[in-house]
Amino acid sequence: MNRAPHSTPPPRVALIVETSGIYGRKILSGISRYLRCHQRWSVFLEQRELGSRPPAWLLNEKWDGIVSRPTDPALARVYRKMNTPVVDLNDLHDHLGLPWVGSDHLLMGRLAATHLQERGLRHFAFCGYSSQRWSEKRRQGFIDTATVDGRPIPVFESLLKGSGASNGEKDLTRITQWLARLPKPVGVMACNDVRALDVLNACERAGLRVPEDVAVVGVDNEEIHCDFCHPPLSSVEPDPEAIGYHAAELLDALMAGKSPAQTSILVPPLQVVPRPSTDLLAVEDELVKRAVRHIRDHARGDCHVEDLARLFNVSRSTLERRFRTALDRSPQTEIRLTRINEVRRLLTETNATLEHIAELCGFDHPEYLSVLFKRLTKQTPGEYRRQFQLSRQSKSH
Repeated sequence: MNRAPHSTPPPRVALIVETSGIYGRKILSGISRYLRCHQRWSVFLEQRELGSRPPAWLLNEKWDGIVSRPTDPALARVYRKMNTPVVDLNDLHDHLGLPWVGSDHLLMGRLAATHLQERGLRHFAFCGYSSQRWSEKRRQGFIDTATVDGRPIPVFESLLKGSGASNGEKDLTRITQWLARLPKPVGVMACNDVRALDVLNACERAGLRVPEDVAVVGVDNEEIHCDFCHPPLSSVEPDPEAIGYHAAELLDALMAGKSPAQTSILVPPLQVVPRPSTDLLAVEDELVKRAVRHIRDHARGDCHVEDLARLFNVSRSTLERRFRTALDRSPQTEIRLTRINEVRRLLTETNATLEHIAELCGFDHPEYLSVLFKRLTKQTPGEYRRQFQLSRQSKSH
């Protein structure tokens, strides 16, 4: 009598991740992408809101693994007693004693500050939520990067009243009054796109022009949300697909009894997506304005400070002095920043080699390009390209 070959059932995995928002759905998309290339799981998932309590069935069943977004200290203690591999994805609590994957919120703040600095702004402010770890870390990264000469960065924060919704009329009135007191022009980072909409609505109430008086950048890059803002909102784009992929990879290793090299993984954001809410060059010096426009139009070519000085009929020392007065950086730094932004574009939109990209963007040596890119973005060019490729693959399936 022939017997069917014995097959091991796939591991039973509970995915406690919200489906109500784009961030949670992209995490799930990253998990799905991992599973398409690896062993199958028997997945248990239900529609849920961010912040809702775990379903009753979670603690009444036997699991081989759990991926959990709403983890808090009490739930973490329950998970540890279950003796089940768990990967924590929460953004509200540190040091829960579980393997963790999440966004690099500090880097999000740094990227937003750099984006506003590149537009020539000298005054900055932050609008966020109090008692929200993710908002506080974005604030810290922003302030660490935007602070110049010890000048304090104005901050407006209030308690978050509900997920995915504005905080209401009273909050909007307070933000309007806060914005009116800020020196202008000012670059404001909002902790997320919902908060950025509050800032834009408050600007309209206060009669402030965006971006001429207040340039605004949010976080999450929810495209429909950003495009409905007036004007359309610039936003830091996180990489929740990569969070999902790394979480699935980590859980797979834990379920197999392995000891992963990393049990706490920070996933960097992808980029700042520029839109009209930050489309300005806040510089009064017409020479500097014209020089910056020339740099941005010609940085891929043979653009040097000496060429700029000749083109605009000034000495190099005069050009240096006026750039530092207007932008707090040298013309050479402006050229480098513009070239690095072009390198980012070429890494994500083409398959060109680093050697060819270096040549296109005016770098004599790809090795120097790699060092400068890592210094400014905290990633190597290869890491930056791979991160985008993973995100695109997830979106195409």
